Amino acid sequence: SYCGQIVVFAFPPVGIYGVDAERLEGRRVWLSAALVSNLDETENGRFGSLSSWMTENGRPLVDGADTRQLILKIRELGSIMGRLDHKPALPQIKELPHDMVSKVSCKEIEVIGEGALSIGVIDYGAKENIIRSIAGRGFRVVRFPNTTKAEDILSSGVSGIILSNGPGDPSVLGSEAKEIRKILGKKPVLGICLGHQLLARACGAMTHKLRYGHRGANQAVIDTATGRGILTSQNHQYVVTEESLKGTGLEVSFKHLGDGTVEGLLHKDLDASSVQFHPEASPGPEDAGYIFDDFASHVCESGER
Repeated sequence: SYCGQIVVFAFPPVGIYGVDAERLEGRRVWLSAALVSNLDETENGRFGSLSSWMTENGRPLVDGADTRQLILKIRELGSIMGRLDHKPALPQIKELPHDMVSKVSCKEIEVIGEGALSIGVIDYGAKENIIRSIAGRGFRVVRFPNTTKAEDILSSGVSGIILSNGPGDPSVLGSEAKEIRKILGKKPVLGICLGHQLLARACGAMTHKLRYGHRGANQAVIDTATGRGILTSQNHQYVVTEESLKGTGLEVSFKHLGDGTVEGLLHKDLDASSVQFHPEASPGPEDAGYIFDDFASHVCESGER
């Protein structure tokens, strides 16, 4: 989800704990650069240093940046375009539609774990804990590249399909939404983050960019059916436009308690649902882990039919 982003750390000292390779959620560093005010690194047992990790992945880490001033600008203007440059005068930076999913998706089909039933994960930039969360519930996981055709996924023998998280603007992923449309109604479907947005667009809804994205592990949402509030982990800039849901068959299942934006969807007629947040957490609260339990139940019921 960080692909193409410059990440600014608000906390002054960064790097004290190092990097734990066993807890990484991606296969490499996908952000474009990181800015810190004070890089404070020491040897820390088996953990590698943040600077070494960034260097190994070919990504710049800027120490000594005036992050407080930059964060004030971001609060004033919202998420903005930017770049690192050694030149004193920069030309205007334009935001262009850009497909970053092709960069981060797996390149060939992968099979993880064992189980009587299989769940397919369409990889738009999937976090590793999504895979672990499904495999840990006793399913065989089949990971598909984002370019995989719907007919190939449906003929693979999977009993359910997860549309994973990923980076960027869902409106530039028309081909992906088209393939999702062919899958709906054939197998149980669960969308997560970008996958949630693509499910909505596949059903005819629209998405738009937030002035201030939802970032962090303490984002509160409410279940519209039960009134129950939960804390979730989130990292996204785009949301589903609620006004565009009319006629799509989709209903809002979760809403953000801060700004009221759509955080979850449920299809009235098809076995398809989605959440904008990350039920797999890692890091963050595990309040929403039951989303996987509910989906697993649907998959098992579908597999028995």
